[in-house]
Amino acid sequence: MKEEKVRIRVRLTEEEKEKLERNSALCGLTQSEYVRQLCRGIHPKPKPPDVFWRLMDELYKAHSDLKECAKYEPSALELCAEIERLVLDLQEVI
Repeated sequence: MKEEKVRIRVRLTEEEKEKLERNSALCGLTQSEYVRQLCRGIHPKPKPPDVFWRLMDELYKAHSDLKECAKYEPSALELCAEIERLVLDLQEVI
């Protein structure tokens, strides 16, 4: 069963309000969801910029292409492994 939500009111300084607005927007969350996550002990991370996802797409494509090349040039598998490590490192950061 879904829990009923309770409305609360909070007074903030102008500076605190701006910080809440800025931080929730950076994370791609509503202010309510941002505060809910903080209350659950989750520290929301900023949403990566679109250029990050374009980079990831290019890395996946390069990996796929190199795997195809590996049929003819086995040394391409070393580059595939390097790309896989890079992707895992990038995923940890976000």
